[in-house]
Amino acid sequence: MKTRSNTTRWFKSALVGLGLTVCTATTLAATDLVLGTFDSDVAGWGTAWGNARAEHDPAEDNTGNGGGACYISADFSADQNTLTIYGCIEGNPWWHPSSANFNLSEYQSIEFDIKWDTSKSLSIAEFNSPPLGGEGGITIWAVDYPGFNIRPTISNIQVPAAAANGWVHISVPINPAIAGIDPSKGIVFKKWITEAQKNAGGTYGFWVDNVILKGTTPPPPPSLSLDRPIPGLAFVAATGGQWDRQNIRTLGNAYSWVGATGPVSYSLTVAKLADNAHPDFQLHIYFVPGTPDNRADADWHEPNVLLWRIMNQASGAAWSEVRYKTNAPDDNGILWGAGNLGGVWDPTTLGTWTITFDHDTNITVTAPSGGTLATNLPPDIVPIFNNTMKIYVGVVPNSLDRIGQMAVLTGVKITGTPNAPAVDSNFLGQPLDTNVWEILASSATYGVQEIPTDAKYWVDWTLPAMGFVLEGSPTVLGPWTSPAPTGFDVGGKHRVLLRQGDLPGPDAGFWRLVKREFKKLQILLPGETAAPGTPTGKTGTPIPQTAGVPFDVIVNAVDDNWNITSIALDVVRLTSSDEWAELPQQAALVRGTMTFTVTLWTAGQQTITVTDVTDSSKADVTSSPVTVQ
Repeated sequence: MKTRSNTTRWFKSALVGLGLTVCTATTLAATDLVLGTFDSDVAGWGTAWGNARAEHDPAEDNTGNGGGACYISADFSADQNTLTIYGCIEGNPWWHPSSANFNLSEYQSIEFDIKWDTSKSLSIAEFNSPPLGGEGGITIWAVDYPGFNIRPTISNIQVPAAAANGWVHISVPINPAIAGIDPSKGIVFKKWITEAQKNAGGTYGFWVDNVILKGTTPPPPPSLSLDRPIPGLAFVAATGGQWDRQNIRTLGNAYSWVGATGPVSYSLTVAKLADNAHPDFQLHIYFVPGTPDNRADADWHEPNVLLWRIMNQASGAAWSEVRYKTNAPDDNGILWGAGNLGGVWDPTTLGTWTITFDHDTNITVTAPSGGTLATNLPPDIVPIFNNTMKIYVGVVPNSLDRIGQMAVLTGVKITGTPNAPAVDSNFLGQPLDTNVWEILASSATYGVQEIPTDAKYWVDWTLPAMGFVLEGSPTVLGPWTSPAPTGFDVGGKHRVLLRQGDLPGPDAGFWRLVKREFKKLQILLPGETAAPGTPTGKTGTPIPQTAGVPFDVIVNAVDDNWNITSIALDVVRLTSSDEWAELPQQAALVRGTMTFTVTLWTAGQQTITVTDVTDSSKADVTSSPVTVQ
């Protein structure tokens, strides 16, 4: 095993330095993986939801061997989710053989051939850019394992115009740093259209053939970096969608300005708004009348919304604007068209921004440096906002390259509303007041985060980093331990927020990334706890079990020091000394671990043995004896 190190030291009163020791092992290049040649059928391909169909067509074949192709077709008028066709190694996005997983980051591209069906009513140009709104081209998702819940976006492609005249080859590069693509079990072709486009209708069809994941050389080892966190309430673009909103929303619903006898103001105090390399990251307030659904995308989904947003610029300046829409559920044509009420520039994003309503229709936006926008809401739509109203505060990246960026607020104020008490939320050193606000975000865990005042560093490392773990030590010689925070994947890197108590030493500290190699299996019974670094790798003794009553056992893939190796995806099987035992089917480990339910029936001392089905070189491991009563 080779080790690379580049170590620096920190001192209490100085900026913390970073010690980096990255231990890597040789990784084999991935060979090409076929997702579909469709020579005889379309096994593994089908409809995730919506109305599109995937069918075998033996009359079309790009290879010329007469095998066939997969024909995908639909009618816009049938469903707004007009295209969600999956292709998996086996099974489908919700069920598949547990061994049918792979790491998408190990492949350099998705390759396939495409041909357009010119007999349908929609042209390629109309499909690529729906005239009445919708996603352009075809979005390609990864089918994430195990639950098809994250659905990270790989790319968006345009169908080439030449596909109307015959087969065209498509190559889609895979960015190995996209969060959530490891492990995967397939891909999805996806397209969504607006309600207006659905009502207008239109049919489309195309053939695909030879869908292959192109093998690649091993990715480079991850690299570490440090960044200073800014205390406050952070709104992080922490999920893989470019339009994923991360919001907080008022619990109360009486925050409308309409009918007030004086000015009503809504203020945001901004401590951070993305970085200059990622301009147009959006911080916003949604003013939503009525009884909105529990969805983060209120600006799209709700029929009536007033949007106030602030966006950073590459120069460090900011642009703020006000927009609205009315009577337009699941649509935003008005919002980005006739609903534009103007905007204002400011030389900085930082400081307090305020939007003030007076006499129902008069709107003033005041920027931190004193610049203002004075505009008016059309009087005829004021009654729509004279209603119960909730306030949403949050962010949306609006572009894939801004995923991972964040805004940090130190306060939100609402004053002058005629039917609700004032709000003065201080986020500096104080948790979110759950009597006032609720989180309504695409990532409820990481989309909205408290950054405490004792937060010292964001420790980041690049992806892919399967099997790597962070360790810290007060000296370069150790001892090395993993900090308690686990962090999250976002924007091509893994992020861990370290507080003062997480630092490895008071005067100096070192960090390293270590790739733990899968060396052996471990099995834990109820009453036993994993204890890495100890001779047996566990503590405790098995709790006696009652005959005929199910209980859980844990199987781990571990290194020589009993640390779980999250890279392991091997299939394992359980057997028992109890010939009457009820045992689960064999299954693949998920990030190096799996919990199985077992029932023992024979009284006395019994054991359970785990076997690695994937790798016969791994020795079987037998549990400690457990008493069955």
